[in-house]
Amino acid sequence: MGNQEKLSALIFDIQGFSVHDGPGCRTLIFMKGCPLRCSWCSNPEGQLPFPEPLFRQNKCIMDLNCVKACTQQAIHHNENSLVIQKELCRNCDGHECVGNCFSGALEMAGYRITLDDLFAKIQRDRQFWGSGGGITLTGGEPFAQHEFTHRFLEKCYNAHIHTAIETCGYIPWQNIEPSLEFLDWIFYDLKHADSGKHHTETGAGIELIFENALKISQRFNGRLIYRIPLIPSYNDDEATITGIASFIKSTGRNEVNVLPMHHLGSEKYVLAGKENYRWKSRPIPDSESLTRVKSWFEDLGVMCYTGSETPF
Repeated sequence: MGNQEKLSALIFDIQGFSVHDGPGCRTLIFMKGCPLRCSWCSNPEGQLPFPEPLFRQNKCIMDLNCVKACTQQAIHHNENSLVIQKELCRNCDGHECVGNCFSGALEMAGYRITLDDLFAKIQRDRQFWGSGGGITLTGGEPFAQHEFTHRFLEKCYNAHIHTAIETCGYIPWQNIEPSLEFLDWIFYDLKHADSGKHHTETGAGIELIFENALKISQRFNGRLIYRIPLIPSYNDDEATITGIASFIKSTGRNEVNVLPMHHLGSEKYVLAGKENYRWKSRPIPDSESLTRVKSWFEDLGVMCYTGSETPF
């Protein structure tokens, strides 16, 4: 889109008063669409790159108004529930299914917002940020909507708003590079040092992720902090941590934020019509586990922040 006022993004949430995703108090903007499918993802409603209906079965009265109203024939009655073929929702603009659901069983995840409208919305939070606060783009994957991300960061940066982004790194370099000059901080996700094991739980290998991390470390003048979701029996062993630490050191940076797996998003898997969240039986990493991982990183010369212990 050439007209900046008409440039829009697909987002699924805006949250204010965050203190864990950059310095100061911040406004988080959750952009919809992600190239990875991490099996522990806490925002499964942010994965698909188009608006989608979420289904709360306990509210459904089975009047089938949504089935009749759906212009894409994406909703089907199956015994005592509904089945939604999400890929068919990609071409839907009217979301008539939600408009004709009178029990509140259906709600949309994702909506479009113009650059100017989003900028006006975050400006309302500015009085609460304090001297070090600002905005953080997260998701989903912000660089998947690279034109909007670039223009929005540029607008914020030029308005003296502190800018940060969280990225999975599995994105073409040309989507990332133009925005680097308008970023103050980058949170860069690393899940594993073994490409096969990374692919098993995310749907992709690590090659592009590591390649982009090296390029960012060389060309980005701001603060680059790696982030690791600590998943028990997946990436919490010494060999894996050693591999990740070795890679981090090879980039010339030395900060990592280890975030223990949580189950706060598990119920959203049912709403999004996905397979059951299979990590729920795994215990959340305890303080002893975090301390152990922290010591492994720091023994290898990488500054490690765990959980809510943040580098801000």
